[in-house]
Amino acid sequence: MPTSRLVRWGAVGGLIAGLAWATSGVISFVVAGGGEPRGSAGYLYEACHAISEVGMLLWLVGSHVRQAPSYGRLGMGGFIVAFVGTALLCFITWVVVLTREENLGDFYDYAFGLGMLGWLAGFPLLGIATFRVKVLSRWCGVLLVGHPILIFSGLFTEFFGAFWILFGLLWLALAYALLSARSTVAEQPSRVR
Repeated sequence: MPTSRLVRWGAVGGLIAGLAWATSGVISFVVAGGGEPRGSAGYLYEACHAISEVGMLLWLVGSHVRQAPSYGRLGMGGFIVAFVGTALLCFITWVVVLTREENLGDFYDYAFGLGMLGWLAGFPLLGIATFRVKVLSRWCGVLLVGHPILIFSGLFTEFFGAFWILFGLLWLALAYALLSARSTVAEQPSRVR
């Protein structure tokens, strides 16, 4: 698959992630007054999270394809850790959605912990590499570094709705950064060697 197509799919993935995270926030406000929904609405809420995480995986691949020639080992390490963490969270979220079982015991706890650790370590490394190489906008690197800070601040609030809407806006901005970087590259004339 040509790299421009992968970058485009990555931007679409970021758009999907942003819209699905924001949708989960709206569900939280409508059903639970900003808290965490339970019952059937809780599964819809979790399905939005699962869809978001698939979009995040697509964005990570598109971003990696776009930046890989420039960002070196730091970016490669950040990409791998963030991708594995997101894939773990995506897997367990889909298990919760498909089994309609909220308590999966130790398996869930370990996988969730490892996934969050992947987010905590991977996104800042990827953000630092993104900021340094300037292939995507520098503010994109700042958002990636702030990604885990936003996540962990959201874990300590009772108003999940506002948090997920804010998180959705972050992913919409990341989708825009990847899409605008792709179009900028496409508009540049090729060099003659």
